[in-house]
Amino acid sequence: MTVTVPQLGDRAGPAPATTRSVGPATTRYTIDSLARLVGMSPRNIRAHQARGLLAPPTRSGRTAYYGPGHVRRLESIKSLQRQGFNLVAIEAMLGVRHPAAPAAEPLTAALNRLAAEHPALLHSLARHGVLTRAEDGSVTAIRPRAVQPALDLHQAGVPVLAALRLLGELLDRLRPVTDELVPAAGSRLSQLRRTSVTSWQQPDHETAALAQSLARLLSEAFRVVAENSCTATGADTATGADTASTNGAVNAVPTGADTASSDGAGRDR
Repeated sequence: MTVTVPQLGDRAGPAPATTRSVGPATTRYTIDSLARLVGMSPRNIRAHQARGLLAPPTRSGRTAYYGPGHVRRLESIKSLQRQGFNLVAIEAMLGVRHPAAPAAEPLTAALNRLAAEHPALLHSLARHGVLTRAEDGSVTAIRPRAVQPALDLHQAGVPVLAALRLLGELLDRLRPVTDELVPAAGSRLSQLRRTSVTSWQQPDHETAALAQSLARLLSEAFRVVAENSCTATGADTATGADTASTNGAVNAVPTGADTASSDGAGRDR
């Protein structure tokens, strides 16, 4: 499959200043005219801008104006969507970077409560490099992106302690898998390169960058597989519930023999 990715000039960034001179290079569009031009609703254009996929427009007074760069960007997004990519994938392909959000206070409070009440669980997560304990006893999330989803499960009715235990269990089960997968993937990557990697244990600058790229590749590969599996599991669960409901309804409907027996009993009385 051939994937068409926009050129670097189409990356989201500050929109170039426009002038009032007449000419194709300074063509300006209101959001409504831009929407008609690219075949996209104004609402979707604003949504792409909010996600960082589209640069902000320039303003003249109270009116926002878009330029040819915005047109190219939106056409690129539409092209990738037609190829089957979702917006998360398109963000990655177009190099959209989101600033890391500072750790929320509920996260800090939950971790410090965990350290005080469940030191064994804290030790388990610390072994995997997820949490660390400072000299003053406070707990810091080294990898908040791993901890926060576990805490978010609280909104689905899962207790925080149970969610963090689940995180620890998942890490314990994934560790032997990655101990086997990472060297195999690294060996395969070395075969694909023109120059071999001297040592993964004592990497130079180039090898360190390659290792980081491999880690991102493995992370995204696992994310894809996990998301697909979770989606399938959710569909199977819903199907199972529907089947059970249907079977229950079918079992509740009397059969012909039951009806005949009931009628016979009525005549006997």
